[in-house]
Amino acid sequence: MSLPPADWFDDPERPDTYRYWDGAEWTEHRAPKSGPPTYEDNSGIGIVGSSWELFKTNWAPLLGIGVFTFVGIVVGVALVIFALLSALDPSVLDIADRVFESGFNADANPADQAYLDSIEFNVTASFVVFGLLGALIASLSTLIGSGTSTLFLGAAHNGKPVGAGTCFGIAARRLPRWIGIALLWAVVGFIPMVLLWVLAIIVSPLLLIAVIPLTAVVVIYLFPVMTIAGAGLLLGPVDRPPFRTALVLVKDQWRTVAMRLLVVNLILIAINIGLGAVNLIPLIGIILNLAGQFIYYSLQTAASVKLYASVDGQFAEEIAPDSGT
Repeated sequence: MSLPPADWFDDPERPDTYRYWDGAEWTEHRAPKSGPPTYEDNSGIGIVGSSWELFKTNWAPLLGIGVFTFVGIVVGVALVIFALLSALDPSVLDIADRVFESGFNADANPADQAYLDSIEFNVTASFVVFGLLGALIASLSTLIGSGTSTLFLGAAHNGKPVGAGTCFGIAARRLPRWIGIALLWAVVGFIPMVLLWVLAIIVSPLLLIAVIPLTAVVVIYLFPVMTIAGAGLLLGPVDRPPFRTALVLVKDQWRTVAMRLLVVNLILIAINIGLGAVNLIPLIGIILNLAGQFIYYSLQTAASVKLYASVDGQFAEEIAPDSGT
C-alpha cells in the first residue's frame, strides 16, 4: 500500500487544524484551518533564521524599548553610586581634593596613608534610601523591558498589530505575577537543590557521587521544560500555570525540543564569542559591540517566542492571532 505524498492534510488529532505529512509520517508542524497552511522550519537552525526575520522587520520598535530600558538601568545604577558615595566620610569631594593635591603619595608619605585609612563608610539613611531605590529602578527596568520586548515580538509573530506602549502596559500589569512565580520556582526548585549539595558536603563528600549525577539529570531534563515555561510565563494566558503547561507541551517531544534548544544556544554562544572579539577593536569596537549586543538580545528574545510557538504554546489573548485570521 503506497503512502500519500508529502503535503498538508486534516490533523487526525485536532479537527480544527492542518498537519504536515512528510511522506512517511506526521510531523509536529500544524496550521489553523482558518488560514492557508504554511510550512515553518522548526529545527534549531530554522528557528534562528525565522528569529532573524522577525528581528529585521521589528528592529526599530525593539530599539526604542532597548533605549528606554537602558535609560532606566542607567538611572538606577547612578542612584546606587550616589548612595555609595554619600556614605563616605569625609565627603567624596573632600577626598578628591586631598588625593589630587600635588605631592600626595600614600606609598611614600605616612600622613597620606593615614588619611586614606581614616576614610569611613557609614550606613546612613540616604545610603539605604537611594541604594534601594536605585536597585529597584534598575531591576524593574530590566524586567519590564524584557517583558515588553517579548510580548511585542510575540504579537508580531502572530501578525497582531500591538504597539510597544501597549505591550509595556501589559508587562507592567503582569509584573507582580511574573515575580511571584519566579520566586516560587526558586523556593521549590533551586533552594532545595542547593540545600542538598550543602547537606552532602557537610555529612559526607561521598554523597556527592550521587548528588552530582542527580543534579545533572535534573538540570538536563528541566532545561527545555523551564525554557518553555519561562516563555509561557511571559507570553501565555494568566489562567494557566506555566510550569505544568510546559511539562504537558514538552513531555512527548522532549528530545526534539532539547535538540532545538541546543542548536539555538550554540549559535547564540558563537555570536556572543564573535562580539567579544569585536570588542577588542579600539574605539569603534565599543560601538560595534553595543550594536551587536542589541541584535544578540533581540535574537535571543525572538528565539524564545519561536521556540514557544514551535511546541504549540498558547498565547495570551492580547497578543494571540485574531480569530478568523
